[in-house]
Amino acid sequence: MKRFPQGFSKQYFVTGTGILGFTFCLFPSAGLAEPLPVETLDPVVVTATALPTSQSRTPIQTTVFTRTGFDSQQPNRLGTLLQQTPGIFVDEMGGRSGISSLYIRGGDPNFTMVLLDGVPLNDPTNQRGGSVDLSSLTPERIERIEIVKGPASVFYGSDAMAGVVNVITQKGTAADRLVARTEGGQWGYTRGILQTSGSADRFRYAGSAAFTRNDGQVTGNRFASGTIGGHVNWSLRDSLKFELTGQYTNTDTRSFPEGSGGTRLAILRTPERRRTHEIVSGFNLTFPLAPNWEHQLTANVLHRQHNVDNPGVLSAPGRFRIPPTVFETDFTRMRLHWTLRASLKEFLQMAGGLQLVHENGTRTGTQDLTVLGFPSPVASNFEQSRTTPAGILETIVTPNEQVRISAGIRVDGPENAPVQVTPRLAVSVQPFPRTTIRGQYGEGFKLPSLNALGDPIIGNPHLSPESSAAWEVGIIRSNPVWDSEIRLTWFHNTYFNQIDLDPVLARQQTFLLVNLNKVRTQGIELNVVAIPFPNVSLKGWFTYLDARILGTNAPLRNRPKASGGFAVRVQATPALTIRSQLQAVGTRFDLQIPTTQTRAPGYYRIDLAATYALNDAWKIFGAVDNLTNVTYDDFLGFSAPGTWVRFGVEGNWEM
Repeated sequence: MKRFPQGFSKQYFVTGTGILGFTFCLFPSAGLAEPLPVETLDPVVVTATALPTSQSRTPIQTTVFTRTGFDSQQPNRLGTLLQQTPGIFVDEMGGRSGISSLYIRGGDPNFTMVLLDGVPLNDPTNQRGGSVDLSSLTPERIERIEIVKGPASVFYGSDAMAGVVNVITQKGTAADRLVARTEGGQWGYTRGILQTSGSADRFRYAGSAAFTRNDGQVTGNRFASGTIGGHVNWSLRDSLKFELTGQYTNTDTRSFPEGSGGTRLAILRTPERRRTHEIVSGFNLTFPLAPNWEHQLTANVLHRQHNVDNPGVLSAPGRFRIPPTVFETDFTRMRLHWTLRASLKEFLQMAGGLQLVHENGTRTGTQDLTVLGFPSPVASNFEQSRTTPAGILETIVTPNEQVRISAGIRVDGPENAPVQVTPRLAVSVQPFPRTTIRGQYGEGFKLPSLNALGDPIIGNPHLSPESSAAWEVGIIRSNPVWDSEIRLTWFHNTYFNQIDLDPVLARQQTFLLVNLNKVRTQGIELNVVAIPFPNVSLKGWFTYLDARILGTNAPLRNRPKASGGFAVRVQATPALTIRSQLQAVGTRFDLQIPTTQTRAPGYYRIDLAATYALNDAWKIFGAVDNLTNVTYDDFLGFSAPGTWVRFGVEGNWEM
């Protein structure tokens, strides 16, 4: 069994060096190949603030992934891309069908807002407090991913206490284009994609349909997903702009339930089944009011139906700790946002806006409490709704080319909850050429989930919002040698009024959610990128995290103290691109009902991908995940898949 118990082992470095050496030895003439495509444009970031700003000029630290950058990796899930960012940890509960969660700087998964084209996907009726299951998000439509770490409630309100991930899909192309792609591999893996895009005068469109199936990666697992999506945009002389986006997703998964101990430790061997129907739609209209003044009106809707059949979890043969549960949730969120932007001076931009969010969620189902000695099953039904109006004010001041300041404040008036005021201040200074120092302070909040308020067994209608306060300081240093850049950031977050079960009542066999914990997370993030040769790019990332429940000094679940990775991409020939990646994760604290073990061992894994262009229209590709067949668990007992080989072909035609 290949594991290392603490930090990073010698094998981590030896294996990484070996992969690099193998790549260069296999292609000794790589220096004669055509240069890698390098993006020189400074992308405009739309997620960090109410004022779209180029990435190099915003004082808010933002990570941007583009399709040009990640295509060579041949990813088949969103988490594969996000885990390459320092400060981010993505877990997967035993294979493709297991729930996949995102942790930003040690914050709970439900403290991060996940967006699709600006539409929030968080569902507050689920039992995870509104976190997004990343396993249901496939990457075929992705054009760009923008990640903002730190409280972003100043722009997004509730659910953005730890950060925001905005998945931006492909838009129309100038020329009509058709793309067809098919993949296959072990464990019944099949994936098919059909995409089209084009334009007519000032009208552009893009459409996509995809299906993915993956069975038996680990015992009891099944994953099936179908997605249809599209995007249209129209502009009139670069003044009035109209955009419409939509996506329908249907997923059907089976895996061992959370807390059960997974394939290795679960006593009850019946998997949980989850079925989801999700519709995402968004509308955006931008038009000028006067020179240097601009209106933007946004409306979007998320509708989600989720069915769960949970067999329960045994603590010993015949003894249920979590009873069998069957339920269905139905959730709708409607969001209206009006923004007025103004460039008052060359050095001064301002934005003000109003937002109205309405959420409605219901759940119907039962918990079989007879297995715990109660006389009959108990209904778990609830219906909850709330409306939250908000006002936003933000400004960006650039007194000179070396100093940039962003300041904002937001006031939310949630129904049946106290008024929430969330500020943010960010400053970037360039004291020397190629050196930038950034600092930020921000606050955030999260309203209790509808499940936490309404669950008839553990719910508490008197819960208060959770809140956060965060500091960060970072330095960015670029160097013409190897065209390299280093980013180093220190962060400190405090989360207040975290919601959890009351431990005193739990010892009396009474279960009730209360505002209980105060949590601190702090650490260091390091990111390094370099292009030592025109056909070789390197990337490395590392996170050190200290996450504690204050007052108890107890660790938080599934937050590795040390994690990181290294990737190399080589354009071996004009037609052949190879990318290899090593990811390492340190030990984590975990709890599973059938075992007293509380530490999940650290691990490393290596992935390899290659793409070969047969001609201008056709390319073939292959990928090997977990190349060295490392045995590891993200959660205790939930065994991750071994070596996984997949391959495919793609056709791309201009019509």
